[in-house]
Amino acid sequence: MGAAVHGKVRVKHPGFPHFLIIRVFLVLLLVLLAAPVAAVTSAGSTGTAASPAIGSSVHGTEAARLAAAMPAAAFTVQPIPVIPARLNRTSFIQIAKNAAERPRVTVPSGVFLVIVAIAIIGLLAILFLLIRRSSGPPKAPKKSGNPVPGHATVIEETAAPAPKSTGSYAGPTVPFPPSLEKRFVHPEFIGEGGLARVFRAQNAKTGMTVAVKVPVRFDEVTGTHFTRDIVFWQGLEHENIIRILSSNILPVPYIEMEYAPSSLASIPLPIPEEQAVKILLGIARGLQYAHEKGIVHRDIKPENILLTAGGVPKITDWGLGKAISDTRQSSVIGFSPAYAAPEQVAPHRYGRPGPATDIYQLGMLLCELLTGAPAFRGEGMHDLNTAILEETPVIPRGNGRYGDGLRKIILKCLAKKPEDRYASVTDLIRDLESVQTPPGRMFADH
Repeated sequence: MGAAVHGKVRVKHPGFPHFLIIRVFLVLLLVLLAAPVAAVTSAGSTGTAASPAIGSSVHGTEAARLAAAMPAAAFTVQPIPVIPARLNRTSFIQIAKNAAERPRVTVPSGVFLVIVAIAIIGLLAILFLLIRRSSGPPKAPKKSGNPVPGHATVIEETAAPAPKSTGSYAGPTVPFPPSLEKRFVHPEFIGEGGLARVFRAQNAKTGMTVAVKVPVRFDEVTGTHFTRDIVFWQGLEHENIIRILSSNILPVPYIEMEYAPSSLASIPLPIPEEQAVKILLGIARGLQYAHEKGIVHRDIKPENILLTAGGVPKITDWGLGKAISDTRQSSVIGFSPAYAAPEQVAPHRYGRPGPATDIYQLGMLLCELLTGAPAFRGEGMHDLNTAILEETPVIPRGNGRYGDGLRKIILKCLAKKPEDRYASVTDLIRDLESVQTPPGRMFADH
């Protein structure tokens, strides 16, 4: 029994041996206190038995006389009680025995199982929430469909990770950068591309209505694209190219440019042949000027052709531009899927994009102006790329008087190999101008 009590003390106070020593000392002390109790008890019983003998030896005569004088019933000799020391003292062994005999408090097995089940469910719920939080929000499923609508420009950066989306904005709620509010007043959001937003505003000093272009987000890819836009655009001064009025990277990157109220993407298609030829000639002349300056655009599409109030076409967005003399591999790769030339889709097969890429996109633009749709279509990016690389475009014959001649121009621009297209934009311009002349002088031999 003592060993069992001692064992409980060790389990209750692990790691603290001084409590064990105190307990052992108390046990020994109680044992020592219990020994005198037993000795006194035994001594008291012996004294009680011997006292009558002593009394009879000392006072024998008087006792006999008193006994004779008093009646036997009236005289009773009371023994002297012996009071033991510490009558209420209980030994430590008895305490331990009483403790062992106490009824134990028990929990029904059913209640115990319910408590265990609740604890397990709570732990699993906490673990699920932690895993869900660490994994982040669920990714939206990829949508498969035709990437043609809108002719969005696809930008890839080989030297840096793709930018994270900052969310979509409704037109009226898109904020204008507060740091530019002193330079431009009455800003109004008018459009957004893949990497930039455009606002119509008034220059605070001149009062002129201008367009202000600012990045959608601030990261390496957007910064590179925006910087290239400024570098290749700033030195171009032509009536068919949107003119830059000012630009800076502080307090935030921005480009102030002349304002044009609409674009080719906003007009209903198809349009009459004469109007289509006039528009394409203006764009081609702007590209001819840029090529002479040593710069190619590489992203000609309806969204990047603005129209003045008088209908003059002007090329904008030179962020994918490149110097013709630059033979280095560009770190920025981008194109609009529906307008991508074969060399943009498969440069290992057709070479790097260059002036012939702009000629290809001019042919695609002319096709959409006349027919209302690009020459190649597909249900997804793979099908569209396959059509661009493998299929021969089917251009319907126009009903106008220039239909057959314009169809031949489109097919020559859309040749798979860059060397099979027009040798220069100048040659393309010559054929466009010739469709308005008698048929005998329509095409030059290239």
